[in-house]
Amino acid sequence: MEIQKLIQFLSIFLFSISCTAIPESGTVREVIDINSELNLFLSTQDSNVEMQVLERLKSAKVKHESIKSTLRSRSKKFTGPVGLQRNLMYKQNGKSYPYALFLPKSLKQNEKVPLIVVLHGLGSSGANIISKWVERSNKEFAVLCPTYPMGAWWAQPAEEMVLGLIDQTREQYNIDSGRIFLTGLSNGAIGAYMIGMFYPDRFAGLIPIAGSITPRYMHFLVNLRNTPIYMIQGAHDPVFPIQLSRRVHKILSDMKYPVLYREHGERGTAHGGHFLPESEVPAMMEWMRNQKRQSNPNVVRMTREGNHLGPIHWARLVKGRNLALLELPGPENPNPVKRDGKIATLFATRKGNNYFEVMGQHIIEYDLYFNTETVDFDKPVTITTQRIRVHGNKLIPGEKKTSYKKKLEKDLAVLLYGYKNFHDPNRLYDARVSILLESTLVHSSPADQLAMALTPSIKELSSKNVSVSVSVHETGKENKDIFGRENSCTAGNDITICSRKLSAL
Repeated sequence: MEIQKLIQFLSIFLFSISCTAIPESGTVREVIDINSELNLFLSTQDSNVEMQVLERLKSAKVKHESIKSTLRSRSKKFTGPVGLQRNLMYKQNGKSYPYALFLPKSLKQNEKVPLIVVLHGLGSSGANIISKWVERSNKEFAVLCPTYPMGAWWAQPAEEMVLGLIDQTREQYNIDSGRIFLTGLSNGAIGAYMIGMFYPDRFAGLIPIAGSITPRYMHFLVNLRNTPIYMIQGAHDPVFPIQLSRRVHKILSDMKYPVLYREHGERGTAHGGHFLPESEVPAMMEWMRNQKRQSNPNVVRMTREGNHLGPIHWARLVKGRNLALLELPGPENPNPVKRDGKIATLFATRKGNNYFEVMGQHIIEYDLYFNTETVDFDKPVTITTQRIRVHGNKLIPGEKKTSYKKKLEKDLAVLLYGYKNFHDPNRLYDARVSILLESTLVHSSPADQLAMALTPSIKELSSKNVSVSVSVHETGKENKDIFGRENSCTAGNDITICSRKLSAL
């Protein structure tokens, strides 16, 4: 009996030893509960706690793939009621915003559901429009309808509210992050354009209806390189001139971007052609059913002003030279800070075999993000940078210089802060390289990560006479884009303040 007890004791002891991994160096690795550590990291607002979690994970030599697997398996349970809820409130920055939400009743617990985010027009609300969109979607999609005063979706507080509400909904429910759509009518269409252009990688598609943007903001259509857009506009719309939507469509088509344009001739009974004909709904919904967000595209293009410097997919323009601030006024920010200045452009291309090319103008610093799907970490990574300038009417690419050439090191801080910023299991990166002018900085400390907000060639585009595709100009005076075409813009309050002398359009 004593011998049997001894054997049981030794078995338990040996099992406990086997649960503490021993690395090749011979150092005993501490036992760590990965899931508990990740929950602590994601829930805390204390940077010291975040760093302590990172240190424990690193000390235990937890592999990136183990953390990615854990993050991707974090299933959301339906903690609230399904069906239609009209009178919900979202709190942000000490303010409360009404919203309405619909969740299909037929969902299984682990079933991911696509999400349609609908922005209302002037004088409407999320509660007023949600029933119609539930009907249009045949109850196959979750539908989220926020409410914002005057439908001023172009204002920065509205933008922050919409993105925060989307993140909250994704955290509470099992939303398919690869199938989130942003749509809106009238003022809501402006919001779909503005939020969609500045955050294109968050959406599987944009559907602006009976609304458009003025030429002053068409520079940012460049950002939609990998985001499909489905436009619906009435030829007889008395509110938004049809020429604006036709112009947007031509710009996107000339750049060979994924755009589908529907122009209807109906006049309606109340607002002329300023509405969504129900005859357009079946094709629109079928288009949405067939879309899925593209992850890690080979080419990322962006134009940026000073208020929007976040990443798009795996590239981020961190700092530009004398960038304009183009924030528009709204009911909560009637006098936003505005500044005349430049618009920066960055084109990043993954060429294969761990080789990346970056071209741009008015760039001081940019970041590139990497994971095992995009690079081989056992081989050196090469990044070249090429500046662009305009001389007369000619596009002059600068000298191509090697900005980085060595192996990357995976960093848990990049991975975890990236997930904490976006809560997106399909957007997980292992390493980051920052290119500062002609120098290279590799940011790997938790403090650096805490500070993070986480192609056809240009010659080819120029040869197609694409007028606004990568417009880079200095606002407030006559200037030229990088194709030598003239612009005149100021950072005034009126969103129509901009004349562009474009031969192609």
